[in-house]
Parts: sequence; C-alpha cells; structure tokens
Amino acid sequence: MKTKRQQGGLTLISWLIILALAAFAFWFCFSLFTLYYQYFAISDVVKTTAQQVTAGETPLQIQRSMEMKFTINGVQDPALTPEKIVHIAAAPSGNALILTLDYEARTSFIANVFLVVHFHKTYRATPH
Repeated sequence: MKTKRQQGGLTLISWLIILALAAFAFWFCFSLFTLYYQYFAISDVVKTTAQQVTAGETPLQIQRSMEMKFTINGVQDPALTPEKIVHIAAAPSGNALILTLDYEARTSFIANVFLVVHFHKTYRATPH
C-alpha cells in the first residue's frame, strides 16, 4: 500500500467538485452575457445619437431617431424603448443636451433566482 507521501493527484470527488464549480461559473457568465450584449448595443445607439444631434432638434425627434437605431441594432424588448430608458434634459450651461441612459435588466438564473443588473450612463450632446 502506498503512503500519502507517495500519492498524488485529485480524487474523483475532487474532480466533480471542480467541474461543478466551473459549470456554475460558466452558467453565471452566460446568463449575464445577453444582458451586457444588449446594453452595449443600446449604449452605442445613445452615444451615436448624442454625436449626431443637430441644432433645433427636439427631444421627441431625438427619441424617434433612437427608436429607428434600436430596431436596426436588434433591440426588440418592448420594455426598452428610448422613452422609457433615456432621459433627455438641457445641460446647466444651456448650450448642450444631457442624455441619461438608466434602466434595469433581469434574467432568470436558476429556477426562481434572477440576476438583476442596473445600467446608468450619461452622454453629452452638443448640437452642431
């Protein structure tokens, strides 16, 4: 019989525990991937819109422009419309607009456990 000093490696139970932890981490990352992928698409639309704002453009026109870009970029969730998640206000200096992207996204993780992520980002739009 070998002594513990000569034995090496992991047992089957140790491998199963490591495999279960790796699977849990993979599932966690995979569940969050879709939320962040959608956020980056939305964030890119708001950033592009902020760069393309023209003088005299109303907040309603800006929101309509973002709606078309949302459709093009595949943002189909009815809860994620520019009217609901993007707030447009005048900057304190008065010569720019502030577009604030602010929303929560959730996804099912395991059974009745959900992952909730809050996204908040501000963009400055200087009309030209």
